[in-house]
Amino acid sequence: MDFESVFQSNRTVANILKDQFAAQQKLLKRVGKSMEIGDMRAALRDLAALDALSSETKDSLSILSAGVQGVNVADFLESGDFAKQLVSFCGEKGIDIAGEGTSYEVFPYRLKIDPQNEEVLVNGRKSPGIRPLAMAERLEAGRAKLLSENFNAENFATELAAAYDFAIIANAKGKTPVPDADIYLATIYKIMTPMRRFRKDYDMQSYAFDIARLFDSEEKNAKDGRKCQFGPSRNNNKAIRVLDKFGNEHFLALVRFYNE
Repeated sequence: MDFESVFQSNRTVANILKDQFAAQQKLLKRVGKSMEIGDMRAALRDLAALDALSSETKDSLSILSAGVQGVNVADFLESGDFAKQLVSFCGEKGIDIAGEGTSYEVFPYRLKIDPQNEEVLVNGRKSPGIRPLAMAERLEAGRAKLLSENFNAENFATELAAAYDFAIIANAKGKTPVPDADIYLATIYKIMTPMRRFRKDYDMQSYAFDIARLFDSEEKNAKDGRKCQFGPSRNNNKAIRVLDKFGNEHFLALVRFYNE
């Protein structure tokens, strides 16, 4: 199913309905004015026209209703049509999208297609609609808004360093800690969000977006002067996919703080 074709067809009928409703309002006002002065012939004439128009309006409503009811959301999502159209619109707009099947990513958003419940989840939350073009535009606008927000690289690096230090001590298990060892970013996230309600307010995608902005920053120093360095890992399951400011893809897994 081509959702845009369905949308355009329904919008055409909706515009006809809008004109019909406007004409009904106009006729109703004329009946009122005729009754006000006692022009019964004019009132009856306009009432007859209003009755005929009401029948046409009912037909238009039936067509519109049939168009909406004809959309099988579960089939649209399960068939792959939704995903194909979303990927196509993202491509037209230059929006980076990766994934296959029922899972996609438009950094920093993760999409999960759920045909059984007839919904699409964006970062774990139900999307308000399933029109591919509208979703692509909404994700693009959301990303632009996030990028426009102020980001204090030093403050985030300092918070990251505090969690990093805790991980260094925990990983030592009573032995002498290695102060500048590589630590998985996923481990740092768990330390920064120890409780489920914290992860709800600050999910992994929000964390990944902050990591990406710190990765893009020229200065990556914590307040104590230590520098932050990111790196990949052979264990790609623990890597976080980010896009830099030029739209290039990176898979970051490790972080370390060190003094020069």
